[in-house]
Amino acid sequence: MLTGTWLTTRREFLVGLGATVLLPLLPGCVQRPPLRIAAHPWPGYELLFPARREGWLSEEQVRLVETSSATASLETLERGTADGACLTLDELLRARDKGLQLTAVLVFDISAGADHILARPGISSISQLMGKRVGVERSALGVLVLDLALQTVGLDSSQLTMVPMTPDNHHQLWQAGQVDAVVCYEPIVSRLQRAGAHSIFDSRSLPGMIVDLLVVRTDLLERYKRQLRSLADARFRACYHLAHNPQDAAYKLAGRLKLSAGDVLDAYRGLELPNAGANRRYLAGPGAQLLTTVQTLEPIMRRHGHLKQPASLEGLFDARFLPAKDF
Repeated sequence: MLTGTWLTTRREFLVGLGATVLLPLLPGCVQRPPLRIAAHPWPGYELLFPARREGWLSEEQVRLVETSSATASLETLERGTADGACLTLDELLRARDKGLQLTAVLVFDISAGADHILARPGISSISQLMGKRVGVERSALGVLVLDLALQTVGLDSSQLTMVPMTPDNHHQLWQAGQVDAVVCYEPIVSRLQRAGAHSIFDSRSLPGMIVDLLVVRTDLLERYKRQLRSLADARFRACYHLAHNPQDAAYKLAGRLKLSAGDVLDAYRGLELPNAGANRRYLAGPGAQLLTTVQTLEPIMRRHGHLKQPASLEGLFDARFLPAKDF
């Protein structure tokens, strides 16, 4: 929307002509609906919520659509009830493979120990999953993590029983004894560990492979460029707050994540939170670092049927909405 002296002069001119009724017809004065971003509980995405609460992220510009899982976030994109979503890189590639035109504009985090395979006592290694029941969110990152973990010991998913799960029923199925192991991430990891689960694999064994992104419909990038810049600024401001006042930030994050403040800080220790400069290196230009990650992921995903065709790199990343510098 046009603001400042020009707008005041323009408004006075129209009022002087008795033409105030024409204001809604002026393109520059049309208030766009907020950019709708779907996000499920995950520490890397969660910083958007205190940013909204603190007023760093205006709800008039960006509306956060709360979902229960990555699968649900993808469904909002497919239905058109969200304009963008918080997804992992492999989920972005899958969505584009299905025909959704999406572009990544921000790297939230790189998982370096925050994604796990948890198991019951008596199962101490991935090789012991043969013949066992493993809970996994089948349409999202969990399948890829499980596939990659099984590869390390020469197994594949046909040698175990995959039990479909969603983040909201992990604890219920675990407590009911319906699974022997679970592929999951924070804050579910901390909850299940309190219920007796222990980790037999985590994303430290998959360096740089699990990347969380803000993705937006490609055809909306220009329309919402101001909102995207505002959202990026808010995210980096929240990161600054977490780094410089961790106890306060953890307290404010604990409620939605349903963790103690101490568990919140532990969860963030398993994440790399790239600053604006690192984001630019990941996303910008033909030398974007994430292009190398795509080249590593793509053959694995195609081999396991997660992609039907080669991934198109056109419009995959866009770094134009990142701030020029960090807070």
